[in-house]
Order: sequence, then structure tokens, then C-alpha cells
Amino acid sequence: MQAKVKKLIFITVLLTGCIITSLISTDDKAKALPGGSSLPQSAQGAVTSKAAQAKTVRVQVSGAVLEPGIYDVPANCRVEEAIAAAGGLTENADSERVNLVRKVRDGMQIRVPVQKTTRTSRTQRKKDQAKSDLGESALGKSGGAKAGPGRNNSMMQSVRINSASTSELQQLPGIGPALAQRIVETRSSGRFNSADDLLRVPGIGKAKLAKLRDYVEVD
Repeated sequence: MQAKVKKLIFITVLLTGCIITSLISTDDKAKALPGGSSLPQSAQGAVTSKAAQAKTVRVQVSGAVLEPGIYDVPANCRVEEAIAAAGGLTENADSERVNLVRKVRDGMQIRVPVQKTTRTSRTQRKKDQAKSDLGESALGKSGGAKAGPGRNNSMMQSVRINSASTSELQQLPGIGPALAQRIVETRSSGRFNSADDLLRVPGIGKAKLAKLRDYVEVD
């Protein structure tokens, strides 16, 4: 009889323990849903990420842009986006001198320079004009007394092709240093008996000979 009582008490205690354990487990699960760390932290991270994305900084965009001014742009944007907010670049903007992929920061000034092409072209034109005026002045003073390529051939004196130096030969129309040297080398193998003998010189054809004929003398 006592053995049955003890067995009944043991079973009762065992069942009571199982029930209590089940209730504690259920209570822990219930607490984990509203107060657990996994879900709320994830949600909190998403909110923080959105807040970071929504953050803006204030920058000043000036220079060769369509609408210079102060703009609020996303904190993680690049210089090219800030320029786009200012209407974009003008036609004369020098974008090569701007780092378009640089990240902006609060209080940053972005200045887009203007191309120097227009200014350089104007300066070059002035220099070319000055050189032209100087050349005309020098030509006027010289009076075209010396003969040579591009000069007044009517003032040229005849050149003795059998005895003239290379510098003297270069006074003939169309005769440069290389051709003058060929004339000297050719006459060393045989004197010129007439102007037509200049056809023996490599580089002198009938057309060039026609220009030289009135200015050469065979001595």
C-alpha cells in the first residue's frame, strides 16, 4: 500500500515539474517576441540606415555652371551630382580641371573654371599680327634690295654658276642650301658651259631652269 502511495506521489511530482517547465518555456518565447534582440535590432538598423541616407550637406557651386548658388545635397554624393544640382556645366566650362568623382563635404565650395582657349586665341592673334606688322616694316626698310625666294627678282644680280659659293647660289630663286650644294658638286665633275647644263643637277628640271635662266651667268 505504501509503495503505491509513493509511486503516485512520484508521478504527481513529475507531472507538476513538466507543467512548470512548459509554462516557463512558453513565457520565455512570449517575452522574446516583443523584447528580443534579433528583430528589434534589425528594424533599428534599417531606420538608422534610412536616416543616414536622408542626411544632407550644404555646398556652394560657382564658376562655369548654369545656376551658381548654395545647395543641399546628399551627404554621400559626388561633385558631379552637386554640379548637376546647379544646372550642369556651361559650354565654356573646363571640366578637365575639376575632380568630378570627389565626395562632397559640408561647407565645401565647388568652383568650375572657364576654358582658356578663347583668351589664348585672342593673345595668339595679337602676336601673329605684331609679327606680320614687323615683317612688313622690315621689308619696307630693306627695299627688297637682296634677291632670294619670295623677294623682288627684278633687283637680283646675275650669279656666276661656275665660281659662286653655296651662299651666293642661294640668292637664286628656288635654290636652297641642299640644291646649292648639289650645284657645286655637279660642276666639280664638269664645268657648266651654258645655263642648260644646270639640268645635270639633281632636283633642277625644265620648270626650275626657266626661272633661273635670266639670273645665271656662265663664266
